Amino acid sequence: MRELTVSRPVFILLTAFFCAALSIIYLPILVMIIFSFNSGRYQTLPFREPTFEWYVKLVADSSFVDSFFTSLFMASLASIAATALGFLAAYAFSKAKIPFYSLFFGLILSPLVIPIILIGIGMRLQIVSVGIEPALWLVLVGQTLYVLPLAVINLKNRIDKIPKSIEEAGISLGSNKLHLIVFILVPICAPTIFATILLTFTFSFDEFVIAYFLTNFEITLPIRIWTSLVTGFEPKINAAGSAVFMFSLILGFIAQFILLFKQSGKQNGVEPRET
Repeated sequence: MRELTVSRPVFILLTAFFCAALSIIYLPILVMIIFSFNSGRYQTLPFREPTFEWYVKLVADSSFVDSFFTSLFMASLASIAATALGFLAAYAFSKAKIPFYSLFFGLILSPLVIPIILIGIGMRLQIVSVGIEPALWLVLVGQTLYVLPLAVINLKNRIDKIPKSIEEAGISLGSNKLHLIVFILVPICAPTIFATILLTFTFSFDEFVIAYFLTNFEITLPIRIWTSLVTGFEPKINAAGSAVFMFSLILGFIAQFILLFKQSGKQNGVEPRET
């Protein structure tokens, strides 16, 4: 395999572009975190004395607390449902001979490339056309479909690495397909399954567009934050945004740690050597 080489000017240009992209993405977040500790009510310089006042008021605001637990509940259900469905789909795509494999696999992954606002509008128009009122359970369905491709990709990558000899050994010892999946494949994939639940949880917890289009009165945390920004800026928004960012960041790091390290250790412990 030939190694890709670039000239020094191109390397400098790509590095500058990469740094600029990171600055555009993360600099506003950094500013938000800094001003969440500012005692002033407005995001203006000079920076006043540091304080935890806005975090205290955030926790004391029942509307933020209620919306947080609503998002926590919905994201938990969506992540578990997406991981369960994703495991079955990943096993089918990995082990079964599916006609039109590329077509169906592409359909499963299509939410990753379709703008999420189109997904939200499309689902809203569809439920209204059949006479279903927007409700929280529809948000659960929409967010499950939204994070399902992530679960399929993660789990299929793990299932592909399981030697066929393990399944053959289970079947030869009398296991049927259901027992093989539940008692052999699921324990082998347990670290990846747990990491997938965390990863899909972070995406579902932060999701705004689908929740906005598919519910009327039940408010999730992203909708509560958006409502505060529209009706008038509150310093608590900086605290809420910072808390959500750190919460998602920690879960994402844990999921990636499990996927990169724990999974490989588990794999080395269960996979037999081929003779």
